[in-house]
Formats: sequence, structure tokens, C-alpha cells
Amino acid sequence: MPFLRALVRTVRMIRHTGGLAAGLPPDDEVLLDTPDERLAPALVAAGRGEYGPVAQVLADTREAGEWENRDRYVLRLAAFAAFRAEWFEAWQAASPHDPDLLLVKAQLAVGRAFGSPARAELLREVTPLILAAAEAEPGDPVPWRVALDHARGTNAPHTDFEELWAQAVRRSPHHYGCHVAALQYLSAAWYGSHAECFAFAERAAQDALPGS
Repeated sequence: MPFLRALVRTVRMIRHTGGLAAGLPPDDEVLLDTPDERLAPALVAAGRGEYGPVAQVLADTREAGEWENRDRYVLRLAAFAAFRAEWFEAWQAASPHDPDLLLVKAQLAVGRAFGSPARAELLREVTPLILAAAEAEPGDPVPWRVALDHARGTNAPHTDFEELWAQAVRRSPHHYGCHVAALQYLSAAWYGSHAECFAFAERAAQDALPGS
């Protein structure tokens, strides 16, 4: 079952490499890995300071409910904005309440906070950004993946984690990014154990869609 294999690989990676910042792959991997045919031209345009193609790509994923692609694109775009911010700043000035902008903004802030020695304090300041992204598109699970990463970084108790997880799966029961964020929280490197990680992965695989 591919879903189980992917989750088990993630558990093993977490077990042997420790916590990854905010669930993100390393920055050089994000920037050098070849983007797909939709994201590539948007990144090229962003490199020129143009936000329009990025906004359109994310709007398309939101309208079509392509949550896996949306999550991957948001991670990539936030990492790009951390180094080339002109396009993001122009987008923010033009459309400050755009739900896609708000999501990238929340991811960018969480990623930056995880890279700081003052991680917990900075993450607490980010909370309103995550709430704004979640409220802007109530059916989107991706803000809740960001919230799960945020919970890990702020040492949130298990009760808070469980509430966030319930919100995430209510919107997309099989969203891979949310499962990875949950696995990281439950890992021994953070607030759980290897046994909890594997048990979680097995339960998720049992609930996965046939053929997934």
C-alpha cells in the first residue's frame, strides 16, 4: 500500500534524522528540486518580481480542491519568498486579504520562526496569521497543516494537537502533509515516541482510500 509505505518511510526518516524545521525539506532541496509544469513558470515570473502567475496557480488549486498540490506549492513558494521577497511584497500590497497570499504568509512566518533561537516566542506571534489563513478559506486543510507544525514548535499539549488534527482531517481525511506534520509532533524527537509514530502511521494506512 503506497500510503502506508510513504508514512513508514517518513517515520523512519524522523527517527533517524531528528526534527525537521516546520516540516520543511532543506532550503536547498526546495529551491533546486525541479518544479512541475504549473509551478515552474510561476517561479520564473516571481523571480522577475511578478506575483500574478503565482496567485493564479494557487487560486486554481484552491478552487479545484487540489490540496496536495496546494500544500507542496505553498511550501515551495514560502521558501522562495524567504530569499526573493519582491513578488511577495507586491502581492501583499495589492491583495492583502487574498486567501492564497494569507496562506503563503503564514507558512513563511512559521518557517522563519523555526529558524530562530527565539522560535517559541516568534511562533506565538504568528498565531493570528494562521487563523487568518484558516478563516479565509474554511474548507482548506493546508492552514491546519501549518497549525500542526506551529503546535510542534510552541510545545503545545497533546489536547491542542488533537483538536488541530481533528480540524485537519475534517477537511481532508487523507491529506499527506497533515499526516506528516502529525507524525513529526508524535515523534520521540518532539512530544511522542517511536511507538506512537508507527501506530499512527498504521491507523492512517488502514483508513486510507483503496489503492492510495
